Amino acid sequence: MAVKRISTEALIELALATVRTELMPALPPDKRYAAAMVANALEIARREVGTDIEAPIWTLLDQLYEPGDGNARKLAADIRIGDVSEAKTPGLGAHLKAILEAELAVSNPRLLAARKAGG
Repeated sequence: MAVKRISTEALIELALATVRTELMPALPPDKRYAAAMVANALEIARREVGTDIEAPIWTLLDQLYEPGDGNARKLAADIRIGDVSEAKTPGLGAHLKAILEAELAVSNPRLLAARKAGG
């Protein structure tokens, strides 16, 4: 008999549902905040599993630096000192926006949706 493997995303969803429906209601009031934080962390992990959050930053780093030479810290420093700018790197703003949106899609999708709906 073949063993069916449950996906990571489904496993996290099952854990999240268990925390919300079985554990949280049974906890004393002073422990419910901690359980809500656990549920929130599970939601973030579930979204992160289904997303390649680092793809936009690697796309930009690969465009700007030789392989192995770039990282987010170096990019930030180079932007601060003006070595990387919109004038020198057309589309920089669009790349940075894509990076931010990828991070928000995982960490705060409601804020992202509200920002997109607002313009």
